[in-house]
Amino acid sequence: MDISGFNLSADSVRAYLQSKRDEKAEKERAHEAAKKAELDKLHKEFEEREVRPEAMERVAAVVRRAIDAGEKEALVMRFPSKWLADNGRAITNQSPDWPDSLTGFARRAGDFFKKELEPRGFQIKAAIMDWPDGMPGDVGIFLTWKRPEEL
Repeated sequence: MDISGFNLSADSVRAYLQSKRDEKAEKERAHEAAKKAELDKLHKEFEEREVRPEAMERVAAVVRRAIDAGEKEALVMRFPSKWLADNGRAITNQSPDWPDSLTGFARRAGDFFKKELEPRGFQIKAAIMDWPDGMPGDVGIFLTWKRPEEL
């Protein structure tokens, strides 16, 4: 409804305000639906993704950049805690068996770590990176080359 000199009244103003609220709510619903669809697509890709043959070179490049920046660890993966079997509970509780909660690409990357990087002296650790509305948000998986007593 539009307001004009012909229909100006308190009722027309209220109707106009309501139409604006409805329009805004519809835009927000559409935005949230698009955001959810994109997240669902990313999750599907995450579940299906495989560790690539060039993974060791990519890891080496990440480690080199971290060292050049003076770091002793490198963030190698970040994804929503909702994508874990336990929604991040094992990581939040610092459970030693947190890798068992990994799914999809994270599990395959964990297997790659066990086979290729752990024998070379690397460790991994996980942390909840943010807490939206007090709930676990994204998980960060870090590759570290610290001595175990430094962790």
